[in-house]
Amino acid sequence: MKKILRISLLAAIIGMTSCEDATDIIQESELSEEVAFQTVNDLRSGLYGVYAAYSPDSGGNGSGDQILFNDLFTDNIKRGFASSNQGNQTYNFILQPGSNFPTTLWGGRYAVINFSNRVLRAWDRIYPTLETADERVAANEIKAQLLAMRAFCHFELMQYFVSDYQDLTAPGVIIMDFVPEVLDVFPRNSVGEVFEFIDNDLQEAASLMGDTFDTVGDYAGAAGEQKFYVNPDVIVAMKARVALFEGDYTTALNNANELIDGGVYSLSDDEDLTTLYVNDNVEAAELIFALSRRQGDNQIMDLWSANGDGIDGSPFFEVSNSLFNTLSANDIRRYIIIHSQSVIEGFNSPDNILLQGKYMGSNDNAFINDVKVFRLAEMYLIRAEAQARAGNLNAAAVAIKALRDVRTVGGGNTTLPTYANLNAALQDVLLERRKEFAFEGHRYLDLKRIGTEIGVGVSRESVDCASFSSDCDLAPTSYKFTLPIPNSEISANPTIQQNPGY
Repeated sequence: MKKILRISLLAAIIGMTSCEDATDIIQESELSEEVAFQTVNDLRSGLYGVYAAYSPDSGGNGSGDQILFNDLFTDNIKRGFASSNQGNQTYNFILQPGSNFPTTLWGGRYAVINFSNRVLRAWDRIYPTLETADERVAANEIKAQLLAMRAFCHFELMQYFVSDYQDLTAPGVIIMDFVPEVLDVFPRNSVGEVFEFIDNDLQEAASLMGDTFDTVGDYAGAAGEQKFYVNPDVIVAMKARVALFEGDYTTALNNANELIDGGVYSLSDDEDLTTLYVNDNVEAAELIFALSRRQGDNQIMDLWSANGDGIDGSPFFEVSNSLFNTLSANDIRRYIIIHSQSVIEGFNSPDNILLQGKYMGSNDNAFINDVKVFRLAEMYLIRAEAQARAGNLNAAAVAIKALRDVRTVGGGNTTLPTYANLNAALQDVLLERRKEFAFEGHRYLDLKRIGTEIGVGVSRESVDCASFSSDCDLAPTSYKFTLPIPNSEISANPTIQQNPGY
């Protein structure tokens, strides 16, 4: 499926360059791919490099990747009391082709794709030489993970840089299923072509992996360790999320149900959910996939404060009053999202100090936490939305109630909601997604996908936007719910088409 494509990832390409570049000079000490990748274990080392390159939690001091952008650009964050104006432009809805976040998201995802393709190219060379069935099984499991990560990064690019997910002929992003030359230039593929490519990669990944994942690799049998790698369940979760954005709600529902009803995962109770965030408990009942973070990895607390969590951490961002107001006193998410050292003076008080509590460090480092990518709660909300869109409003309400029951402190029996129409159900789904996935990289995308449909944009409390002397509202029709193609790509690739409004 090789189309005329382009990717301006000079740094990434140079970082793992072969001799097929503009210089075509082979140094005596050069580590070529042929030397670097010779065995299955070499391929696995390359796979670990792909995971290391995937960094939605990267950044600090007002800049970063999707975890910060989703909340800073919308309505989940306000200025922290120790702020030195970090993030002010983003909070003020200033998005340009030269802005940090589009550049980071574009370059970061294509770097992962490029690294995946390099290891896949080595896989094609090595696999025919493998002599044992065990080696071939292990190699297929590695390829499955590489394909899934390649698909997922193409998908994330689609989420941010495509205006209409259902317009299959509109410009999508650049499909890259090979290693490009440094000076190659390529235009964008269509939305339909990219989604087809993503679906095919995920399907091939599922077929290659089969049921062998927990029997091969150096993580086999380790308690919870499988959740740090793309395993068969992670591929199902990816399929569910992708299908939701494609508007294929039947497929989204089927994949969500597979994980909900499969008996492996369950919604975490109060204690279990708390340990997932406070202790990075990888064995938490609802955790499906997380990014492992250890000494030397990204320090997610850098996105929030200069000196760690709590009141003495010099926070330059805090939780918005707008988000805090959605969290009732009997909602366990209130006590996870809001740090216990927060100071609450009153409703929408400008003196409220609302410290975030989802990332407070771990045994590895006071600034480091694992990144939660997929949880069973998301599958319940996909189930609710898909059922609502199918006209089964009562089934949607049952799914919402199931999540609210377990999120009630001590467990509870909440009132079954009633929805007069689809919009009412989607309003509730959007609300629950806000509370459930705050600071996990979802809010901007949820407003873009659901909010635009039902007329809900960014609407901050006046006390929050006043903290940055910013506009409070961004209309759901704003072109800024799609990111601009960054200048780094435009300048290197004159064939690419910029998004409307930029």
